[in-house]
Amino acid sequence: MAGHRSTLKKANKSFKSPHSSKRSLKALNKGKVEKTVANNKTIKVQSKLERKNHKNQLKRNKIDKTLQQQKLFNSNKIERIVTVIPLTKNQSAVDIISRILNEKIDGKVVNERVFTVPIDRFKATIKFIIPDLDNLISILDACKISDFVIFGLSAVEEVDSAYGEQIIRAVEAQGISTNFAVLPDIVSSYPKKNLQLDVYKSLFSFYEHFFPNVEKLYTLENDSESMNLLRNICQKVPKGIHWRDNRGYLLADRLNKVQINESESLLAIDGIVRGTGFNVNGLIHLPGFGDFQIEKIEKMISRSSDNDIILPTNRESLDVLQDKEQDDLSMDEMDDMDGELNDLEDDYQLDDDWNLVDKKAVPKRKRLPKGMSEYQARWMKDEEIEAMIAEVGLQDNSDIPTEEYVMNDVDDDQEKEEEYDEDEDIMEDVISPEEHEKQLQEYRKREREELDFPDEIELRFDEIATERLAKYRGVKSLASCLWDYDEVDERRPDDWLDYLRIKGYRIYRNQILKKYKSAVSVVAGDKVRISIKYDENLFSRLLDPKIKPFMIYSLLPTENKLSVCNFSIQTWESYDEPIKSKEAMIVQYGFRRYAINPLFSQHTRNANNVAKTQRFLHKGQFAVATAIVPMSATSLPALFFKSNADGSGMQILCQGTFENTDFTRILTKRVVLTGEVFKIHNTVVTIRFMFHNSDDVNAYKNVPLFSKMGRSGFIKESLGTHGDFKASFDSKLNQQDIIGMELFKRVWPKQGTLVPF
Repeated sequence: MAGHRSTLKKANKSFKSPHSSKRSLKALNKGKVEKTVANNKTIKVQSKLERKNHKNQLKRNKIDKTLQQQKLFNSNKIERIVTVIPLTKNQSAVDIISRILNEKIDGKVVNERVFTVPIDRFKATIKFIIPDLDNLISILDACKISDFVIFGLSAVEEVDSAYGEQIIRAVEAQGISTNFAVLPDIVSSYPKKNLQLDVYKSLFSFYEHFFPNVEKLYTLENDSESMNLLRNICQKVPKGIHWRDNRGYLLADRLNKVQINESESLLAIDGIVRGTGFNVNGLIHLPGFGDFQIEKIEKMISRSSDNDIILPTNRESLDVLQDKEQDDLSMDEMDDMDGELNDLEDDYQLDDDWNLVDKKAVPKRKRLPKGMSEYQARWMKDEEIEAMIAEVGLQDNSDIPTEEYVMNDVDDDQEKEEEYDEDEDIMEDVISPEEHEKQLQEYRKREREELDFPDEIELRFDEIATERLAKYRGVKSLASCLWDYDEVDERRPDDWLDYLRIKGYRIYRNQILKKYKSAVSVVAGDKVRISIKYDENLFSRLLDPKIKPFMIYSLLPTENKLSVCNFSIQTWESYDEPIKSKEAMIVQYGFRRYAINPLFSQHTRNANNVAKTQRFLHKGQFAVATAIVPMSATSLPALFFKSNADGSGMQILCQGTFENTDFTRILTKRVVLTGEVFKIHNTVVTIRFMFHNSDDVNAYKNVPLFSKMGRSGFIKESLGTHGDFKASFDSKLNQQDIIGMELFKRVWPKQGTLVPF
């Protein structure tokens, strides 16, 4: 035989099926059908020519976007801002710059800390910034405005975790543009090349941990590498910072006080526009000084002359502009985002048995005190309302149905079925107050060892719960209860209704960005002079911009308005201590710095927008920090820290991101009252030490109970006069279980203040 044939089976070509029946095709597809509709829109199958055209459009858009990013640096007259930061104490920023330029730097220029050097060889101009290396705020501000950041590493001194590493982490957390790392002393410290290679690998691994995309470290003692670094700085297009480039910003070259008349003067700020640009009708922010309205913008015809063109300054009133933006918030597409929550509040409410019911099916109270709303009355008992009516009078409710709103207790049949007579007289035994207090202290000692409720509180033996917890409410489920975000509360901030209110933050943010880009008066690359009103007292702290960098940032519409702002937050990597809620700290989000006392809350997304606050933020935890500060129309990185009055001695506590502004987010504080299981009979349990009198038991009879082991129940009746009571649970309890009752109250965020640095 010529060969061996392994099988006689013939493999038919699977793509050829001339005699396929409908049955065989259906079996082959196995129920799969072609999708013809997506998001209520019919899917149109593109032809080959249409697909090719779409691909070319995406390609052209990408090219246009890249050219737009490179437009600013196509001109050789645009200064490239470079910040130099040595990460060890034995390094000098002046020495690093001298090695990069391969020439000595004049001492007078160095004292200015901000100086410009022309690079004729590469037809470029570099503006170097040497920040105050003992002040982290100065370093952060310099890196924020820079196109390139150069970090100096040492071959003989290790980077200190409390200094060098903190600088890198902080700069990386706030956003950093293109960066380089240099080694100025590796050759002089290690003459042997094998040692140089080992040290280089170690330092490269360290730096790569923070910036994984780094290509190499530049050894500045090698002339070719220092020249390559200088070429990259002069010719490379920096990657930029997203949040910074979405608005206009400027590094001042010169500051002038211009006197208009005896009572009025202007501060003129000269510089080159970067980012999106400035709008003559808009506002600007000066870090450490606040928000200002632009009086005029003068555009320089020639960068080397003082001739200029004054742009139109017939602005509308600032308040009028803000009112217009406020009116835009009521658009239908923004309201749709909150429609689900609003519909829930309009159609449903909780009854006194903590069930979600239709408002139309629930009769309203016919008797309400003067000044009390139906919402407020839902949190109070009938006896309390009748007492208030007797004190302040009855309001006119002629339009309210006459049917009385009756509170429903436990079903009588269920109560009779589960009643246990042996517990009737257990509290009638004679127990002296001293013996009761002794048992109570023993219980609390055991409870501290076993219980792990962070919001637990204890009532003293002579303390009345209804007095101490008068502001707290019981709810069946915090995630589904209804809560009025504008409720009348004596603890509510006085300006609560005046804060900026935005519905549909993301839609609003996108529209603001598009509108601002189309309304700018000067664009990136323009040499301008921006003038604002001069305040003698405020600007007495001004320094020469050559000694301390002076930056300005444009504000998008409504960004000067105070609002309830939320930050996603987590503890700083090197900070181990728990951080208490409402602790005084400084938040830097983007270009702003405010002193705040934030409220920490759980990072939840409930349909009712109610969240529980956290008393502490522990290491490794994620939370939401809420404070009243000016809103931002862009997503900004945030740093939370403590520092001295001048910004020195900074200790970073947390890092995070500006999430949104949401006035409907309700923050609640929880307290947990706990009790001990005394006797058990099936699902009926006798509980003690939660309350200390029978009136408190009856007052909180409708509040649900829970146990540490996951059972749920409710109070049946009070027993005796010491606050003990019967409770019914959904299943049998363990004798070692601990019973809890959750109560909540509304807490309000506090307003922050601008810090002067």
